[in-house]
Amino acid sequence: MTRILGPDELRWRRRRAKRGRIATVSVIGGAGYVGSLVVERLLRQGFTVTVLDTLMFGDESLRDLADHPRFGLVHGDLRDIEAIVHTCAGADAVIHLGALVGDPACAVDEATTLTINRDATLTVARVSRALGVQRLIFASTCSVYGASDDILTEESVVAPISVYARSKAESEQLLMPMVGDRFHPTVLRFGTLYGNSRRKRFDLVVNLLAARAVIDGEITITGGDQWRPFVHVSDCADAVIRCLHAPHSVVSGRVFNVGSDAQNHQLRDIGDLIKAMVPCARVIFSESASAEANYRVSFDRIERELGFRPSLTLIDGIKEIQDAVRQGLITDYTDARYSNYLSLVTGRAQLDVVYPTVAAEAGVG
Repeated sequence: MTRILGPDELRWRRRRAKRGRIATVSVIGGAGYVGSLVVERLLRQGFTVTVLDTLMFGDESLRDLADHPRFGLVHGDLRDIEAIVHTCAGADAVIHLGALVGDPACAVDEATTLTINRDATLTVARVSRALGVQRLIFASTCSVYGASDDILTEESVVAPISVYARSKAESEQLLMPMVGDRFHPTVLRFGTLYGNSRRKRFDLVVNLLAARAVIDGEITITGGDQWRPFVHVSDCADAVIRCLHAPHSVVSGRVFNVGSDAQNHQLRDIGDLIKAMVPCARVIFSESASAEANYRVSFDRIERELGFRPSLTLIDGIKEIQDAVRQGLITDYTDARYSNYLSLVTGRAQLDVVYPTVAAEAGVG
């Protein structure tokens, strides 16, 4: 599935970039939960797309796009500078969605998590800037806010309490000083994701509980009072595309929370919704034995400045999972391929390869 860009196409891409038009986009992590939907939408809108992905969870999410004339895949690791250069060469914009995602997966090996999520992000940014890429859209998370009883905005102090959140917060700190006349990074802090995608995930609270309610007939919610800002994965993909289309002046050096005020929910609300939609399921609430992230987020900026409003709700997401299970599309939600954490601990994902890192003296800084 790997497509090598020839010199003629590279020259064409650079001419388009010089005219300020975004025609070619590189998507790092394009086979993932959000990334596969972003790639699908980009191709539908006429962009030329090159994906860099390790295919840690297989290539099923992109398989039907493999023969598309404007699609290319670099099967590689974002820690490999050669793979990054090959992926980003000639691109007008880079969408960086590649990372170890989720608190359990990132806690397996803190050093590796920071290398992949933080250090490689700096490499991607430096390479992109050196290659003349105009835009860099970086996927962060609202979990950088940690625990707070306030309504949090993009100007609120971040206080990450997990390795995953810390890796994203530190990545943001590295990216923002790189803003310039010809390089425009943007940070999108996604809310807590849910919903069906081209790559299935059942290590997300809504998806997991919905599948468990239908298949097992019983769910347990630990705590229940914690607040989370929920957002459908499809809406996140649309937010990325909207950001890509926005003028430089609107998005350059900006941070946007991605979600909606209406979807700030306590976890017990999820249990109530699932119970209403799967009446035969038993919902059990248990006490939490440890401190957990608790935060509500304001999404006023992205609605006001980008005109973004999510189109899907928790009810839509729960119904998607419910329908997929009942139609036999999902038979075993516990399969390791549906979980970032289980993929690591069962050996499905190999992360111990050492790749060269970018160096300023090599002319890429």
